[in-house]
Amino acid sequence: MPSQPLDGLKISSRVTLLEPGMYIFRYASQPPADKPVCIALQQAPLGKGSVDFFPAEGVSKNMLTKLGDTIVARVKGGVTTVLITEYHMFDDVIDPVDLRIDRIDTSPAIMRTFAVVASSEPAPSLTATASPTAFELTAHLQKSGEVVSSEGRIGTPGSDEFIESFAINWPNKPDGVDLLYTCMVAGSGPSRNVSTGTFVGARGEGLPLICVGFSLVGPLRKHYELTGLIVFGNAEPQRLLANQMMHGPTGNEPLVALHIAVTPVTKMNAARSKSPWENSAQPQNLSATSQLA
Repeated sequence: MPSQPLDGLKISSRVTLLEPGMYIFRYASQPPADKPVCIALQQAPLGKGSVDFFPAEGVSKNMLTKLGDTIVARVKGGVTTVLITEYHMFDDVIDPVDLRIDRIDTSPAIMRTFAVVASSEPAPSLTATASPTAFELTAHLQKSGEVVSSEGRIGTPGSDEFIESFAINWPNKPDGVDLLYTCMVAGSGPSRNVSTGTFVGARGEGLPLICVGFSLVGPLRKHYELTGLIVFGNAEPQRLLANQMMHGPTGNEPLVALHIAVTPVTKMNAARSKSPWENSAQPQNLSATSQLA
């Protein structure tokens, strides 16, 4: 959401998606003493679950104010969302404040004597040479109409043509993991979270998407990582962040380009492409086939 100045006070918000479980929120930055930044947590009205907050000593009203401030959260009853609001008590710009969110592991891996046991289910291949696998995207653009891409890439950075709606397919999707995504259409609130193969947005109504979010779910989700870039209006491309509602600098810029892929997690970090739209080897295919969003 856009920053809202109020007599020297700047307020900015974002939403993070959480599955049932226990989480630790920690203030992991140390801004200048004369430029304090407070972070407030509260449940957002999205998702079917609920969340309980347990602040540590010295933390009140679910407000993190200094390095080391901690809140434990319990999510139950289904996937839910948490609204994270930053309060900047000054006009100057400083480095972003780091809010660390860690899920508490309750799997057998926490046992000191834990050992990997052979299973009848094949384990995912996690090699150091793993490369990103693109999703199949179908989108409706303001002027071009329906666009289909097997390279996980739609739209053009800097274009004046925005994306109205899209659907993501995951060919040969492995067991134990799926992709959830959501969006916000200009003039409307956030849509519900949907799984692969479902359209989000408002097709053919001339309304752009101004906010999108992606997350992996399922028992084997930790074996995979979402990668990609998102572009709103004329702003610089943003690296895709899982479990975050992403938007432009003011929150009103239209979504003009999207690239998304999934990578098996390895001990080595895979190299990231600067921009998938540069020197593209495979063009997008335009389709005149109509499909309801």
